[in-house]
Amino acid sequence: MAFMIEETKNPEVSIIAGPCSINEDNFYELYQLASMEVRNLHGAVQRAIAGVRVVGLKSRTYYNPESNDLGIDYSHFLHNLSVFQQGGGTKDFVMMPSIEMAKRFANETGLLVATEIVSPLMQVPLYERLMKDSELLLWNPAVSQIGWNFLEMTQFFQNTNWKLGLKNPKWQGKQKFDAIAQTELSSMEKAWLGLSTYAAGFKERVIFIHRGVSISESGMYRNMPLHESAKKIKKLTGAKMYFDPSHSFGPKLRDKIVDGTLDAMKMKLSEDEYLYDGILIEAGTSRTDSGQHITHIELQGLVNSLAKFRDITAPAEKVFIRPAGFN
Repeated sequence: MAFMIEETKNPEVSIIAGPCSINEDNFYELYQLASMEVRNLHGAVQRAIAGVRVVGLKSRTYYNPESNDLGIDYSHFLHNLSVFQQGGGTKDFVMMPSIEMAKRFANETGLLVATEIVSPLMQVPLYERLMKDSELLLWNPAVSQIGWNFLEMTQFFQNTNWKLGLKNPKWQGKQKFDAIAQTELSSMEKAWLGLSTYAAGFKERVIFIHRGVSISESGMYRNMPLHESAKKIKKLTGAKMYFDPSHSFGPKLRDKIVDGTLDAMKMKLSEDEYLYDGILIEAGTSRTDSGQHITHIELQGLVNSLAKFRDITAPAEKVFIRPAGFN
């Protein structure tokens, strides 16, 4: 099939953690994540967190410009949108504060930065301006499943090592035979799989992210995880698959996030291949979606338990420059 890539059978699991949205108050929490350590399967102490969430512009189902949950980049986004509407180009855009934070953090820690992209042509050029040589994972809001957005994003991948995260749609839908995949796919699975075709030249950098779906059977889940769908997509593509437990369990099942994540990390496709290659989890404090965050102490416990049966990906070796005021 056209969207197939070489299958990866890497038992390591990468952990990307951090707040739902970044701000001046919780920025220094990222350095606590960068310094988190774990004793691995071989008995050696290593850094535990491979990447952090640095999200400055939030997608919302309902738009309320008077709220404070649109992110610290919101006013800068509006300014740049006005510049664009008046005939200006990306060179005329003002830099967004979260990108400046991300650049500083990446330089000082060597960790990957992961962020949600709401408007590719308004945001990604600024990341390219400031973080072209950094490790970056860009993903889509679950409320946006337009393939053209990914085509736009990958136009900036030519001279970078960035990765592209594809979150699954929020719905499930009916099962139908798909002529391209040559198997039964639900509406969600078909759309999720289809998104990867818009990253035609960069399939080796695609990471699927399962964040559950909103269905009548969800019960207490914010979005019910459908691990069988994740298995199906991974088998069809051979791409890496991450699990987002925060948006699956949500605030009502917050106390189940750690155990549920550990259970998911034990799931396998075969004897020598795990289903999930990584975790994208909300941890610490945030002005948005705080009810589904685990604490750093709980994250440390998760990491310690995970290291008993999985190898954990450590960030690239780099001198960790502790910023002024960091404890």
